[in-house]
Amino acid sequence: MEVSNYEVDETASSNLILEDGNYIEDDIEEVTPKIKNVKTVFSKFLEEKPVVAYKKLVVPQSMRSIYWKFFGFPANEKSAILTRVKIVCLLCKTQIAYNRNTSNLRMHLQNKHSKELYALESHTPPKKQNISAETKEKKAQKKALKEALACSKEHLYTSDVAGTVQISDINNQIQFVSDPNVRYSDSIEKSVETKNVSGKQRKYILQREDAIDIPATLDSPITFVVTQENHQSPFQNTKSVSDAILEFLIIDLQVPEIVQQQGFQRLIATLKSPCQIPDKNALEENIIPKTYYSFKETILRNISLISNEVSIAIEEWTSNNGENFFTFLIYYQNKIEACLDSKVLSTLHIPKDYDVDQWRETIHDFLQEWNIPNHKITAFVVSSDRIELINALESLQISVIPCLLYSLQTCAQACFETYNIAPVLSKCRNIIGAIDSYSEMSTTFLSQEQCYGLEETGMTIDSPAIWTTTYSMLKQIFLHREILTSFFTKADHRVNLCHLELSEEEWQIISDLLDVLQPLQVTLITLSEEKMPLISLLKPLLWQLVSTHLKVKEEDSTTSKSLKESLINMLCNKYADQDVSLLLQISTTLDPRFKNVPYATNEDKKIVALPIKEMLIKIIHDKGESENFTDEQPEKKPRLSRMEFLLGGLNKVHKQDMSTSEKADLELAQYESEPTAPLDSCPIQWWYKSSVKCPNLSNLAGRYNCVPVCCAPPSRIPFDIQIDYHKKRAALPTHLIDKMIFLHANHNLV
Repeated sequence: MEVSNYEVDETASSNLILEDGNYIEDDIEEVTPKIKNVKTVFSKFLEEKPVVAYKKLVVPQSMRSIYWKFFGFPANEKSAILTRVKIVCLLCKTQIAYNRNTSNLRMHLQNKHSKELYALESHTPPKKQNISAETKEKKAQKKALKEALACSKEHLYTSDVAGTVQISDINNQIQFVSDPNVRYSDSIEKSVETKNVSGKQRKYILQREDAIDIPATLDSPITFVVTQENHQSPFQNTKSVSDAILEFLIIDLQVPEIVQQQGFQRLIATLKSPCQIPDKNALEENIIPKTYYSFKETILRNISLISNEVSIAIEEWTSNNGENFFTFLIYYQNKIEACLDSKVLSTLHIPKDYDVDQWRETIHDFLQEWNIPNHKITAFVVSSDRIELINALESLQISVIPCLLYSLQTCAQACFETYNIAPVLSKCRNIIGAIDSYSEMSTTFLSQEQCYGLEETGMTIDSPAIWTTTYSMLKQIFLHREILTSFFTKADHRVNLCHLELSEEEWQIISDLLDVLQPLQVTLITLSEEKMPLISLLKPLLWQLVSTHLKVKEEDSTTSKSLKESLINMLCNKYADQDVSLLLQISTTLDPRFKNVPYATNEDKKIVALPIKEMLIKIIHDKGESENFTDEQPEKKPRLSRMEFLLGGLNKVHKQDMSTSEKADLELAQYESEPTAPLDSCPIQWWYKSSVKCPNLSNLAGRYNCVPVCCAPPSRIPFDIQIDYHKKRAALPTHLIDKMIFLHANHNLV
């Protein structure tokens, strides 16, 4: 066979040959042609071709360049690469030729996706390659490595993408290989393979016009590999699609079953067409658990690094199946950023018949699982009335504080269930339901809103589990009083609302209820505006509610008086425990925002002075022992000057001359002399800045600044967010509740 018209490149490479319906890799030699005296027209090979399907898109481990993040090779179900002729851009679906280096990959990103390239190189700057002289030994090693990696199932990136490879065989002499859905460009890269006298295949790289001829002397089978540069390929990086779907499920707290819904699949196909979506089983059994355990390891490491005190929040809730769950959170000070951080740790299914011993064992297992020692816990914040849980926690000799959000919910709910208010609420719900049920009435109602100059927000039926939604419903009902009155009296509607008409007495009940509950609503708004509401807020808030906003007035109606007295009694009883009251008083005393705020009587303030000083003395004493142990090593005394010898004793003050009690008094006096911090400031940051002046008192304040006023973070306090979160959480399948709630809360914290 004559090959004198070709310039041979002896560099070894791989090519895929179809043999018995399967692709195998074979060694070839590259040959760059220099002739144009050809006889067979290339266009003959652009005929209909059979299709070979591939199942995945992979990047071998040997390809370590950062640019491979946006490209991939087609492969079969065993992750064996079917063709290395083309690689696919995952951002714009363009196919480009694979030239055994990444220069064209980076060039494509630079021309088409400059932002992604900048982000990629900023995160992982490309390394300059030091190319040494190629030797046969290095070639052999590289070849062996490629063959091993080609047979390996491990790849740098692997995506479950299905597609096709088209192949035709003309007279058993020429094989035509093309990537699927190709749009042929003006410049086509062609590859010709034939057998040389030594039995090896040679690969002829042709890059010229579309029509080519084949020398008549070539009597061996020839393989043409046709590629296109500007084709919009349907290949997808299913790994990125899977990650995006997983992130969607976690952030929006969606059930994995959604991926099987036809509407969701059509949406994804429209955005990333075509692509393969991970199925429900893969998400539940593999992807979600693997992500959960990865995050859990990170958070366990973070918890092990916490040196100061923490608090544990326990939130009770019910699923759509009526099952009871308890979510455990940890709150702790982030000393680097001087703020309070929180992480959801576990969500446990706890039956209602759990006794104290079972609860005690459950709490013990939880603390062991997360490596949280009892002595580091300042308090438990609990949103539950389970007496067995409370007793189990108190047996640990740790304060148990009712969650303020939960306390307000139970108090408001008790008001709604009183004998004269419950029927009014039921009638309000029926009114809204009747109007929403008929489009004619809804349209008329909307036009009436415009006439009265009201905001077109409409009226929404409440979610009884969230008392603020009931408050909002009553407020909207009251604002639409005139419109509703006209609806009650008109008889031209298809539905007669006369039986739902509210009497004057019922309107007065709604008005009284709104007036009484308004301070509680303002309290929630205040908490939601705090970056992280601390337990030191609780005492001033309760004091203001009880002594001012809920104080009974002479002009109050009977309903208002009854509601106010009931709320005051319930709120006071919630926090009547002596240990809880002392903890609240100490935390508020150590909050620089409330130095001059009248949140307690002078006698109550004096009561906490002694325990604060005792704890401060202990901190100073323990710190002094630690310093004395460090200073036991004898130091060489410096030589005294004559002046120091004569007068040094007059100016020298020994540390031991000041007792620990005096040091404690000095720091307390220093704290009292500091100006009161603004109410909108953060006490954690204030103590961080004042730690030089009051180092020991700052450590004491840190014990209490790790306790939140409620279990939920402030982002979940607004009622619209509460509704959305509670509905999604309650709909989760039981076997995924722990993992999904954990990932939802912590996905942006790791």
